[in-house]
Parts: sequence; structure tokens; C-alpha cells
Amino acid sequence: MGLVLLDLFPRYSAAQQRALGIIGFGPGTAEERRRAVLAKLARRRKNSAGLVAYRGGEPIGFISLGPRHDFSRVENSRATPPVDDVAAWVIPCITVRRGHRGQGVAVAMIRAAVDYAGRRGAPAVEAYPRADGKRVHDDFAFFGTRAMFAKAGFRQVRGVLPRLPKGWLPRVTMRRTIGKRALTRTAPTVT
Repeated sequence: MGLVLLDLFPRYSAAQQRALGIIGFGPGTAEERRRAVLAKLARRRKNSAGLVAYRGGEPIGFISLGPRHDFSRVENSRATPPVDDVAAWVIPCITVRRGHRGQGVAVAMIRAAVDYAGRRGAPAVEAYPRADGKRVHDDFAFFGTRAMFAKAGFRQVRGVLPRLPKGWLPRVTMRRTIGKRALTRTAPTVT
């Protein structure tokens, strides 16, 4: 459950979370309300809320992805405005369980996400990793890194935006253009 809870933050603004009962008061516990929303996302037919990487039947990673408009915080953030009019999908977060990090799982998941988006007609996939290259604790590195996305074939299409409010994380915009068909690569099983 911990891997998937990250997906709710970029998907819904604080006001939307209150309206859905994810945060604040409402029937049931906050955990029960989160599970209900996650179950609804998991049952979606058109586009998955994300992909899970497995090794030997054990879930070892999660990557959130979807059309930009599915992620309210990304869509409305001054730190991640659209680069152009391309209907890009986005990867707002990625996580790999401890013990499986540093083995290429994240890059394999990013490639699988690009393939998944391409099969659903996405012309490109974007990500917004930390720009300054400073080492952060693994638990807070869910944006991914510039190097990680570069290894997966992304290129930087925008640098850090000027005049971000103090305390905001400096990010770059990385994009992988898919073209007419997505690339398929051998990777850990991702569903």
C-alpha cells in the first residue's frame, strides 16, 4: 500500500482531496477513504494509474503515469507548466523498494511506462526531476533524477524556471518523444 499512496499527492489538489474525503473529516478513517479512492483508480479500464514492477512475483517498484490532465498538481503547478501544446503524458513519481535500488529497475520501469503510453496513443512522456543534482534521502527521491531519465532516452526540453518561490524544488523538464510507435525493451515484468 505504501508504494501506491504516493500517487494520490500529484493526482489531486488539497481541495480535491478534501472533497473526496481523502483528507479531513468524513465517514470512515482516512486510511479507509484512501483505499476506496485507490481501488477506484485501480479499476480504471482506459488508462492505468501506474505500473508495478515485479521480481520473482514480489512487487519491487511503482511508477505513476498518465495523461497530464489526470494530475491536478502537475497540471496547475507553476513549477511544471506545459512546454508546448503536445498532449504529453507525465511521470510524477517513481519508487523502487530498498534492496532493489541501484539495479536498473527504475530505468526499466521508465522504459515500460513510455511503451505503455505509446500503445495508448501518447505522443510523448514527460518527467520533472530535481535539477540541482544534490543527493537526497531515497525516500524523498520519488521525482527521479535527470540521469535516470536520460538513461531511459529522455532529453531535457526546459531548464529550471526563473522566479520560483523560495523553498520550491528546482526542477527540469525531461521528455521522451514516442513518435509513431513506442519502443519495446526487455525489462522486469511490469503490470
